[in-house]
Amino acid sequence: MKTFFDVIAPIYEIVHSGAKHTFNNIENLAQFRKEDIVVDVGGGTGRIAQFLVGKVKMITVIDSSEPMIAECKKHSGIMCIQASGDAMPIKEDSVDKVILVDVFHHLRSPENVIQEIKRILKVDGTLIIEEFNPRTWGGRFIMLVEKVLRLGSTFHLPSDLNDIFLRHEFVCKVYESHKKSYYLVAKKVR
Repeated sequence: MKTFFDVIAPIYEIVHSGAKHTFNNIENLAQFRKEDIVVDVGGGTGRIAQFLVGKVKMITVIDSSEPMIAECKKHSGIMCIQASGDAMPIKEDSVDKVILVDVFHHLRSPENVIQEIKRILKVDGTLIIEEFNPRTWGGRFIMLVEKVLRLGSTFHLPSDLNDIFLRHEFVCKVYESHKKSYYLVAKKVR
């Protein structure tokens, strides 16, 4: 059965504009280096990953949707892999940075995905998450839209997402804005 993301894949980058702005926010928090190996979990069409081409050693998009990965492959310089976030075909302790943009609230097994991210990240590796803040008007609007579309999303307050990653022994910092999104930066310390 096709999912919402399978159906919308061909027009996703048009419908979901603002990728460059989102990337700029992530870049300011992540401080990407030329030697970084980066994985974009749930990266879909590569709309964020495309801006990392040439800025990092390697950028990989992992997404479970075959049509999304087909769109991702249209961007040169990105390794696009169809896989689930809880079973990524990536070596243990091999990744410098992991990003999740507009993804965490869609995860069906977030605890398993967190364990998998922890497995692939190097010690001192960094995870950067952009999520919608359910306390803001923009966040509430996104929640309503996803409820109408029956996407089964589970949104987290910034403090709750922070606590989830603290339980998994990440060192975390939340960056909130008064707009619809917030960012969690989590470092793997062991």
